[in-house]
Amino acid sequence: MKIGIIGTGVFSTSIAITIANNKDNNIIMWSENKKLVDDFKKTKKLNTIFKDKTIPKNITITNNYNEALEDVELVFLVTGVEYLENVCKDIKHLLNPNTPICIATKGIAATSKKFVYEIAQNILKNKISIIAGPTFAIDVANLEPVGFTLASKDKKSREIIKKALDFKDLYIEDSNDLTGIAVCGCVKNIYAIGSGIISGLGNHESTKAVYLRAVYEELSNILYAYKSSLETLNSLAGFGDLILTCSSDKSRNFSYGEILGKKGNKKNAKNYLEKNTVEGVNTINALYHLLKKRHVKCPIINTIYDILNNEEKPQKLIDIIIKTTK
Repeated sequence: MKIGIIGTGVFSTSIAITIANNKDNNIIMWSENKKLVDDFKKTKKLNTIFKDKTIPKNITITNNYNEALEDVELVFLVTGVEYLENVCKDIKHLLNPNTPICIATKGIAATSKKFVYEIAQNILKNKISIIAGPTFAIDVANLEPVGFTLASKDKKSREIIKKALDFKDLYIEDSNDLTGIAVCGCVKNIYAIGSGIISGLGNHESTKAVYLRAVYEELSNILYAYKSSLETLNSLAGFGDLILTCSSDKSRNFSYGEILGKKGNKKNAKNYLEKNTVEGVNTINALYHLLKKRHVKCPIINTIYDILNNEEKPQKLIDIIIKTTK
């Protein structure tokens, strides 16, 4: 199967390596970074993404959209949410409308306040799917046993995506709830900041367990407001991803929250943001207003919002989770 991947970030490269494990797949990745493409052609490595990691021979990289999308049977969109609209407009005329699109990007557009799949649906004529789950990119790239939720309303698209990802240690569960899975992909990053704050305040696993219990309840209210089911809440992309992101310092969102929780670390937090992409910070403003419009009770997200934007003291988060569990 010939597969195009738009984006050469850490996660898109991880997906490419997984797909390339099936030698019948031919993967061509697109990057806007000409130096990266030139270096890859010379060295067959992507040291700026995965240092010294061998890239399978059935992966090629190009700066040319035509080369990346010509005669492909499947396209993965794995680009930052802030670039997604322009990317979709750039590739629209190159895509066969029957080619499935699978989005592995999470987030909400800051201006339009649309989820990633909505952005793609508004521009492209193709069937749109989402893949998400409790997976760090390095674990995917190392072909460790991992799992994803694949959300799609089109059975044929789902079958094509599963065929591309056919790997013995990769588990995929089905969903038709694109909105719910997109919501989970946004809120888990925000809740991970909160979990990091709790850690930074000096609290340990017992407090984090209380926090996660309160988060589970709040997330269920949010998903209910979006007409999602308990199945989505308990999916790999739902509670599964929530547990991973909220419990590991490999998560940039968790690490940023941990800095915020430590007294007197505003400068360190600012420096961290300058050097790292923290998705929860980029998402919370848009999501905060979307939830207000739907009149959703979400005191945890509201408190994290106030800590990030209104100089609320991090300790307030502890007060809120204790209050919500009584």
